[in-house]
Amino acid sequence: MGRPRILDKAIMTKLAKKLGKPDLFAVNKLVSSRASQHGIAAESALVVLAKQNGIGTSTYYRRLDPAKQAEVRSLLTSSVPITKSPDHIPIVKGGKRSVVASPRRVLKDLIGYLIEDEKLLGRCRPALIGTSNFDIAINQATLVLEDRIRKKSEAPGKMSGHDLIGYSFNQDISKTLLRVASNDPDDQKGFTEILRGIVAAFRNKTHHHLIESFSRKDAIRVCGFVDALIRVVDTSVKIR
Repeated sequence: MGRPRILDKAIMTKLAKKLGKPDLFAVNKLVSSRASQHGIAAESALVVLAKQNGIGTSTYYRRLDPAKQAEVRSLLTSSVPITKSPDHIPIVKGGKRSVVASPRRVLKDLIGYLIEDEKLLGRCRPALIGTSNFDIAINQATLVLEDRIRKKSEAPGKMSGHDLIGYSFNQDISKTLLRVASNDPDDQKGFTEILRGIVAAFRNKTHHHLIESFSRKDAIRVCGFVDALIRVVDTSVKIR
């Protein structure tokens, strides 16, 4: 049996140097062990291991299929305890001093993977890397979503919530002000229903009440989903 394939030479070379491994095949063995331990693909294990050691993986991560990206997100969010630690922690091993990414840094990077919209990221990340009050992140995410819809549709400035959705998006594609880019009636109907659901389930709750039951995982998932909705709004077409 031949040696296992090298997943990504650049990342694995950095890992070998960081971890003091003799060659890339020793790193491969470690990656395979992590993958088996967590029941995930080797590619996903490589990204997680690299992030935990302060090594950038953005380009490689984006080339992974959605299932492997989901494995990375799930493992990182479930295994990262957040403290007040700095972004990088110096360690001494075998008489050699090196620096690894702290759990806080890993979480920051994970959130950056999930949320591409700069405005949304800037508003939500401070709350997501905190230690409590994660409803604030959901509040800000739905606020950014509303702001983007309002600007796209040029709706009156004070319009919000269901009124704003009804003004901007109609389930009937022939009657709507903003049309989804696909121009598919089913997509139009589904997206409009999702927006109404977001308002009812998350926007109204976090704008009018303090919801302490939301966990960090809950907030990250909602913010990541809102990021996807914002992209649909941005690519929608104003037809009247």
